[in-house]
Amino acid sequence: MKTWIRLNLYWMIPGVLMLLGLLLLFVQNFSKVTAQPESDWSRGLLVGQSEVNKLPAIKETEDGNYLFSFFQENKLNTATLNREFHIEKEKDYDIPVDKWTQIYQGNDQLIYFDYENIYDQNKTELVADVEEFYPLDSSILYVKENTLFQLNPETKKSSEMMKINLDKEKLSIEENEDGIHLLLFTKGKSDVDLTLYSIQEGKINPLYETKIKVDPGKIVNGISFTFEEQKLALLLLEELELTQGKPEYFNYFAEIDIASTQQPEQYELAFQDPAIENGKLKEISDVAFTYRDGKPRLLFKANGFTETKYNEKSGFNIYEAEIGKEGITKTERRSNTAAISTIPQWLNENTVVWMDLDGDGNKVYVSSNELSKINKEIKSTSEDWLQALGKTFGMISTSFFAFALSFIWLLWPILFVIFMYVFFSRTVDYDRPWIFYTGIVIYLAAAVIFKDHFFVPNILSSAPGYLTFTGSSYFYLILFAVIAYLLAMLTKRVNEWIGAPRIIYFVGVHIILLTIFFGPYIIY
Repeated sequence: MKTWIRLNLYWMIPGVLMLLGLLLLFVQNFSKVTAQPESDWSRGLLVGQSEVNKLPAIKETEDGNYLFSFFQENKLNTATLNREFHIEKEKDYDIPVDKWTQIYQGNDQLIYFDYENIYDQNKTELVADVEEFYPLDSSILYVKENTLFQLNPETKKSSEMMKINLDKEKLSIEENEDGIHLLLFTKGKSDVDLTLYSIQEGKINPLYETKIKVDPGKIVNGISFTFEEQKLALLLLEELELTQGKPEYFNYFAEIDIASTQQPEQYELAFQDPAIENGKLKEISDVAFTYRDGKPRLLFKANGFTETKYNEKSGFNIYEAEIGKEGITKTERRSNTAAISTIPQWLNENTVVWMDLDGDGNKVYVSSNELSKINKEIKSTSEDWLQALGKTFGMISTSFFAFALSFIWLLWPILFVIFMYVFFSRTVDYDRPWIFYTGIVIYLAAAVIFKDHFFVPNILSSAPGYLTFTGSSYFYLILFAVIAYLLAMLTKRVNEWIGAPRIIYFVGVHIILLTIFFGPYIIY
């Protein structure tokens, strides 16, 4: 056995080194796939799944637990989770659910909307021919026959609020500790008319009116708002009005003191991608808006940098941003997954929830900055391992471009061997030592001279630190050359190879080792 090992060391040692390179690559990819969105913010903890890409508002129960709702197997499943996100109890409602279904979930009652009519949990019709349905925390608003109504979930009675034409007017609603506020806006050619209302004791009261200018050539897709202590914060989601080409999106912010008569100033917002230097977040959507410590804060979905996938370095994740003076933003990432993360909600200022869109079932996650509490609940899953394996094999499959990049190194020793066989074949047969040393010197000289043909900038920017420290290219060129030399000398004792085959073996081992360790980052 020992003799067999000694006879095959010249193949076994390169094989072990290749496996080491693959293992290091997998470990690195696994750490990226499972990386926290921020150092002080946890990964997502899976709390449920839904067949429909909708996440009804999470409610806090009277005893401080959380009530989640999921659409599963054509019925509604509700789960009450405690503060450690363990399921305390579950309940199913046998109601028809699909992608159009909306629900209001109270502690003791369920009301749902099937995109046409409103029903209670017993499938009793409450209101017919409804145009829009807005479930809130304490009540329900809906639009019917160009009229806004409020529905009391306890009494099942409706009261008329005001006239509204959804063909011309758009409605945005917020409910917080100060009550229910409505923002009604109408788009014009160069501005948007805004009216802010509050609902108190079943009555609607106008609070503020203004106009917001819109730049020529842009259209307003939507407006999010939050209101607190006479301050109205607005986020306008705008798009460049183009007939063709890739759409361009813009985000404008304005903060208004409704007691002031001054025209509000607008600031275009730019959201720095916290995961990469000088990166910008794109395609902002699914916005949740609130005031915290007197400053406007956003929770939203955006397209930004991520290293959870092999074939692309961007994806939709959840972000939180604080808006400062003159629209200066400070952004942090709240999710980091390979799927499309969407529909974010705050459970509290320390915890967020969102949905990952997945063909096998949309998954609902929570994450938090209370790391000691939530990290102990988060375990590595088979999906994490498969994602890391897929990324590793994908990178290995493209690493063989390294052979093309190193061809200019290979060319010279091959030409030398051919030259020697053609013109000095007898010298080759006598196995003069200088032939072997001349061949590897020619190869190493070409490798040093044309080093930048292999060590392309992408390797230096994307490979891990143990491969890209100062002088690393020379270090690994020499290190792998020493290993290849020792193994080539071993082949002379074991197989009695003459100089020319040992040159080819040396070159092959050297390039294979560089390919395994550096090749995965050439086009990654």
